[in-house]
Amino acid sequence: MADPLLSSLCRICHINPTKYKCPRCSQQTCSLQCSKRHKVWSSCSGVRDPTVYKPKSQLATPSGIDHDYNFLHSIEHRIERSEKEIVEERGLVKKSELELARAGERIDRRRRKKTAADQNEEFINSMLEKAGTNVLRAPAGMTRNVENATSWSKKQRCMNWQVEWIREANAGGRILKKSIERWPIGDAYREILEEERKKNMSPSAKNAERKRKAQEHKVRQVKKAKTEGHDLLEIPTPSFLQEPKTGAWETVISYSTSSSDPESVEEQQQPSTSKLDPKYHFYLHRPKTQSSYPKVLIPVNPTQSLTEILRNRTVLEFPTIYVFETGPEELPSTFMLERDFVKATGDVGLKSVVEESDTEISDEEEDPTSSGEASSDEDDDEDVVMEDGEVKS
Repeated sequence: MADPLLSSLCRICHINPTKYKCPRCSQQTCSLQCSKRHKVWSSCSGVRDPTVYKPKSQLATPSGIDHDYNFLHSIEHRIERSEKEIVEERGLVKKSELELARAGERIDRRRRKKTAADQNEEFINSMLEKAGTNVLRAPAGMTRNVENATSWSKKQRCMNWQVEWIREANAGGRILKKSIERWPIGDAYREILEEERKKNMSPSAKNAERKRKAQEHKVRQVKKAKTEGHDLLEIPTPSFLQEPKTGAWETVISYSTSSSDPESVEEQQQPSTSKLDPKYHFYLHRPKTQSSYPKVLIPVNPTQSLTEILRNRTVLEFPTIYVFETGPEELPSTFMLERDFVKATGDVGLKSVVEESDTEISDEEEDPTSSGEASSDEDDDEDVVMEDGEVKS
């Protein structure tokens, strides 16, 4: 048997006959392995070049027509893919703006009709301006801009912030969770811990907790029914008294208070949520600082609400709160407190803000029972009024 010609052998291994031809440079190979070697050695992409010159005789052929069709179809597919990316995925432009640009019409933003989303954004900006909070907007399509789900709560009639909670890696890492601005951040973080606890519970534990809550709800309903039924039976008994000097008659209505259930009243006054572990320390991240310094953190009290924390502050799209189990004196080396940052940079404009925030935190820590004492005094006054039990009509 005659040996095969060298021109019919693979251009890479020169052993086996050729089976494949590169669509880009027409190099002939015998296997996939030789084809990969050809792409590496020749720096060839292996993709057909649609702009390469072809004689007129090769255009009016089935392969020439398929080549042109595939080329036009690939252009349409890339256009659709790019439009989907900039509109749906990244949110760089709106679909209406893209349609106007495709039609060749000029977009006049000054005369554009305001949509419901535009009105909602203007309303949120006005509320932020009243609260003294400066929100820096990231460019449209950036990750931080897409993650911002801050909105206005119609039910609570206040801001519903998107909050970024950053914890240590062993404690759960980063999490995004919306929070009402009136809620203390300690309560908001406690809800996050409670959701994580329920998520990690076994099915049997979930059933046991569900039964326990149903039983507690049943007991509360029974107490409520007894209290309401007892109140219905308490009918005020009027008595008539005559003034000795003027001779006028006065009607005095007496209410019986000895039968009220003090346990049910105490149960209604106590909060239903449990207390947060005091080991957690919260810090608000301050953006837009020099990269030569560590990340700047602002210590905040867990009893403070987002409204108090963000007053006269600047956030990037939404607030970032770090949660550590260490105090301000034991922060990692990659972080520094705001007061130390102000001292290092000599920023005089921020000294008053820092001193004000430190004063608020120290006052709350030194006098944690002031509100409780005031409320107890008010309760005593109410008890004195109820003991009299007489109201003139």
